[in-house]
Amino acid sequence: MLFELGGKRKRLIQVIYVCLAFLMAVALVGFGIGGATSGGIFDAFGIGGDGGSSSPQYDAQIERAEETLQTDPKDEKALVTLARTNFLAGQAATEQDSQGQVTFTDETLSRYREATDAWERYEKTNPKQVDDGVATLMLQAYSALAGTDVARVQQDLDGAQNAAQVVADARPSFGTYLQLATYAYFAGDQKAGAEAEQKALQEAPDSTSKNQAKQQIKSAKAQGESIQKGIKQSAPDQSQLQDPLGGLGSTQPIPGG
Repeated sequence: MLFELGGKRKRLIQVIYVCLAFLMAVALVGFGIGGATSGGIFDAFGIGGDGGSSSPQYDAQIERAEETLQTDPKDEKALVTLARTNFLAGQAATEQDSQGQVTFTDETLSRYREATDAWERYEKTNPKQVDDGVATLMLQAYSALAGTDVARVQQDLDGAQNAAQVVADARPSFGTYLQLATYAYFAGDQKAGAEAEQKALQEAPDSTSKNQAKQQIKSAKAQGESIQKGIKQSAPDQSQLQDPLGGLGSTQPIPGG
């Protein structure tokens, strides 16, 4: 980032970003929304690799998709293939310890970023029928990336919300609406959050599920407010906006540099 954060403010932002990554991951675990990969996020990572290089199979598909995009940058099939295969390549690069805990390697996060970038390019083509299976994978990618790039936190939150919307539209249910409500509140979209919340409560199979959903949504609202507060506090003030190079000309270090 090209601006400085003061002591207390910097600590506040760091805490919020750590919480954000945790919250998004926990949300996916709780939902267990299926798709191209069934089950929750841990089911998806159950087939993760040992941290080695990604499969040549994925690299070959990625190369073919990139060649197609050189000719036609808006080729929907190539873009969605690029998103899916980069995600799978990143998943193959995860590591697991003896307790089965998953670790995102630098290779994993790099691949996930390439996946979400391709997905956002795919969305901009306005496909008639968005691939909801790949949208589910992108939710996992955005969750892993949450907070890894301070400058892109809101963009990643918006991306996660959009992916959740695709899944809910394709597979309307208690779980997908609850998922959408959670991500919408994280992203600061109160209107979309409230609409999804209402639909989730209407779809609740029983009173116990409804009460649990209310508690989860209450927590999502509170955490979302904290996250949005942190994002606003991390933004540069007007003087920094006028001098976008910020501390580059000074002797003070740049956060994240």
